Amino acid sequence: MRLAVTADGQALIKSKIVPTPQDFDQAIQTFKQTADELTQGEKVSGVAGGAAIILDPDKTKAVRSTHLKSWINKPLKAELEKIFAAPAYIENDSHIAGLGEATNGAGANNNIVAFFNIGTGIGGIRIVNGKMDQGYINFEPGHQIIVADGAPCDCGGFGHFESYVGGSGIEKIYHQKGENISDPAIWDEISRHLAMALNNTIVHWAPDIVVLGGAVVKSIPIDNAKQHLATLLKAVVSIPNIVPAKLGNEAGLYGALELLKR
Repeated sequence: MRLAVTADGQALIKSKIVPTPQDFDQAIQTFKQTADELTQGEKVSGVAGGAAIILDPDKTKAVRSTHLKSWINKPLKAELEKIFAAPAYIENDSHIAGLGEATNGAGANNNIVAFFNIGTGIGGIRIVNGKMDQGYINFEPGHQIIVADGAPCDCGGFGHFESYVGGSGIEKIYHQKGENISDPAIWDEISRHLAMALNNTIVHWAPDIVVLGGAVVKSIPIDNAKQHLATLLKAVVSIPNIVPAKLGNEAGLYGALELLKR
């Protein structure tokens, strides 16, 4: 868990990182204790954040999660509002990180931002004029098919973007974790699969810029992906700028700050 506080709604003044408990009740306790430490007893007027969960339509609880299974169907929004006596706003972690990058990071000052969070899995979102695009709660760009009848995905599908470029997929295909792969030919192949997804994203979402975040991006040769994309993408006049994210692990905190501003 990464927690931060803001006094003026414009800047983060203090933050702290603590291990995320898998047990929901323990997680709420840890959240409260850490927040109390950061606020030093001052009244909280609003809470916002993201988690590695798929939310219900009203954004009150997790309905699916690969990593936080005991959180599923637990009253996350209600518990946060109860312990702080303040309104709480919850988003998926990739979505809120995309909002942070679009408003305060690498995508700032662009009208349409496409964001991919490439970690163990892959999430993403389209930000339009500083706001999450309509229907964003159902965006799953990591599960677009880039190889027909291809490698299996953790979701049960086959040939997905996540199966070839996500950390879990890379480990299954190459039998080692991405951080242990040094062969440039392997990374070039991964960058080629990234280019396929970028092609699809550009022709569907028409972004002014594509921002790539997440741990795996640090290892992917983005210039290689751009070269592959130049070969693949023929349907548009110009290729948008493709850049690594700027805010790192604080992207979600800046996205949360943006929610609180509104």
